[in-house]
Amino acid sequence: MTRRRSDGHEAEVSADAARELLARVDALLDGDESDARAELGVEQALQLAEGRLLAAVRATSANARTDDLASVLSEVFEARDTVRQASVQRRLEASDRVRRALSELRSAPTAAAVMDRAVKVLCTHCGFDRAFLFRVEDAEMVCESIHYVERPEWAQEFFDLAQVERPQLTHQLLETEMIRRRAPVIIQSPATDPRTFKPLVLPVQTTSYVAAPVMPDDKVIGFLHADCFFQGREVDEVDRDTLWAFAEGFGFAVDRALLLERLNAQREEVSRLVTTTHQVLNALTDAELRITRAAPDSVRLSGAAASALLPLTPAPTGSLLTPREHEVVALMAEGATNAAIARRLVVSEATVKSHVKNVFGKLRASNRAEAVAKYRRIHGEAVG
Repeated sequence: MTRRRSDGHEAEVSADAARELLARVDALLDGDESDARAELGVEQALQLAEGRLLAAVRATSANARTDDLASVLSEVFEARDTVRQASVQRRLEASDRVRRALSELRSAPTAAAVMDRAVKVLCTHCGFDRAFLFRVEDAEMVCESIHYVERPEWAQEFFDLAQVERPQLTHQLLETEMIRRRAPVIIQSPATDPRTFKPLVLPVQTTSYVAAPVMPDDKVIGFLHADCFFQGREVDEVDRDTLWAFAEGFGFAVDRALLLERLNAQREEVSRLVTTTHQVLNALTDAELRITRAAPDSVRLSGAAASALLPLTPAPTGSLLTPREHEVVALMAEGATNAAIARRLVVSEATVKSHVKNVFGKLRASNRAEAVAKYRRIHGEAVG
């Protein structure tokens, strides 16, 4: 009851052996084997055999026939236990394979690279022969990438066909059911299953495949399909769960890659803005320096600002007094009165009084004598 699997593992109980054991049970219980039993898998056949034997043992009194039933039942129990142990071992190995496959996706630099690598690493590490990745776009399935472990020209032919034949996500389609249930499926007879898309299923000649939704953040964005076509074996629950685990990790890998792309784009934009800001500030600084050197008004403004901070030094009277005020101080030094100064300068006496007042203020003098003395000291020349 043993045979070597095409993937290198030894399955102690084959489907044929399990069905053969069920046939012995049928013969022992005088039952007719149904044609449908030819399609049963290992677990299904053994479960059916166990159920029939247990029912027969309970209904049979102790005799030789009971011993025969018990002997066969013991074989069934042993076979089912072997199948369970093999299943557990396969699941442990599948978990490790999924981990290795996903680790390769983490090094992909972009989301596009993640999607390109996904189907290849799925076949390389997880035991599948063919893998197909579809994305969901406007309520239809668009083939994104394909990988065949053999006959790559077939993969290209299918890809070209899938660009033309795009499944619509109607309520009859299997993938629409997967969106609702958020769960993977096994398709045992895709050629006759009414839920499959025949324009793509029939050309690949698959006899069974597994499919799983890709759904980061609980939103279905695509689907992964895979089979074991070149190995010549049917997929089972372990294959389904393996694909489901990979699809979940793949969804997060795509999400992570998209996030990193957005962060890199934002970082480049920030860098560009910083560079542009530096250029603008440099240009403004250069422009201000040129204006300061070229415009006298700017120099005067700068001087005025500086004078507000620095103590004033006495300026020559030539810059303090107007030419008329110079004349007024000179006549004051001669002892002329305001009336006399008015007659000499041919102005009104009120105008002279205004000039005298301005001279007192500019020279900070309180009388005519002090004004004349300060004028002589600051001006550095004799007056009168």
